[in-house]
Amino acid sequence: MKKLVPDPPPILCVGPGLSHEDAIQRATEHLVKAIQYAACLPDLPNDRHQELLSDALLNMRICKALLTLSVSASPLTVAV
Repeated sequence: MKKLVPDPPPILCVGPGLSHEDAIQRATEHLVKAIQYAACLPDLPNDRHQELLSDALLNMRICKALLTLSVSASPLTVAV
């Protein structure tokens, strides 16, 4: 019998043994993908929707910068 819902890819699995550094690395990778996908969307016809998308992109970039700083050995700033 074929499964109706496939197993998630291994990168989506969070379980025992996942180190702090690995979790941050995976989160960063997912944020990079989310930023790339959102940036590829065409301009939305509704100004409010475009504003929401722009705000979401900005927040994703800030989150990525904070994650980058959290694994960095240097206390220097990271460009958003």
